[in-house]
Amino acid sequence: MAQAEFERKKTQGPQGFDSGSYREAKPAAARALSPLQQKLAKLERALPKALRSRAAALALALLVLCGGAVGIGGAKLRARYSEAAGWYTVGAPGDNGYNLNEELNLRANTAANVITTAVNTPGLGADAPAVTAAQVALDGFTACQEVLDEGGAGMHEMYRANEALGAAVDLLYGELQALADDPLNMGAVGQQYGQFNSAGTILGSLRYNEAVAAYQAGTGGPWASVLKGLFGVGEIEVFG
Repeated sequence: MAQAEFERKKTQGPQGFDSGSYREAKPAAARALSPLQQKLAKLERALPKALRSRAAALALALLVLCGGAVGIGGAKLRARYSEAAGWYTVGAPGDNGYNLNEELNLRANTAANVITTAVNTPGLGADAPAVTAAQVALDGFTACQEVLDEGGAGMHEMYRANEALGAAVDLLYGELQALADDPLNMGAVGQQYGQFNSAGTILGSLRYNEAVAAYQAGTGGPWASVLKGLFGVGEIEVFG
């Protein structure tokens, strides 16, 4: 009896689970990555192994998000800068087509005509101090114009050059009047001097400075300064 019981137990299979009792685990379906996650994954793979951590991933996420914000802000800032920079030649809002560039050109041309008249006037000539001073002022004026026309900064210098030219031409015209038979009827040179002063009056009444001040107020601050540096956005100066 005992021997039979022993044999029966011996012939029973092994207790517990055999290898066939385990079900093979199904592979988990891969989650689709968003474009941002794909970009982060690519950046993370490019990192050294020691930097592939959750902290590094978070830093990269912030970097990508901030980069997008800089791009949006920078594009808007660049557009505003391009518009403001164009006011020099097309005129600021409210100036009805009058602009600094044309009025400054008129000042330069009429000043040159007054100087030419003085050079050819007996009693003055090219070596007269008033003529020399006016020519020096005109040379400085046109040098500032060239810088602005090439897109460079220097509106403050242009303003000072315009003031210097105005004073020099006023002095020279006074000497021409002193030599004229009728100081109140100066003919062609009188017309040139009148246009010179008219352009100066328009320059003083333009709304350019108001528009630039509003632009500066709207694009100031530390963050805007960073964007200006990143996107090569220059400063817009008032004429003064």
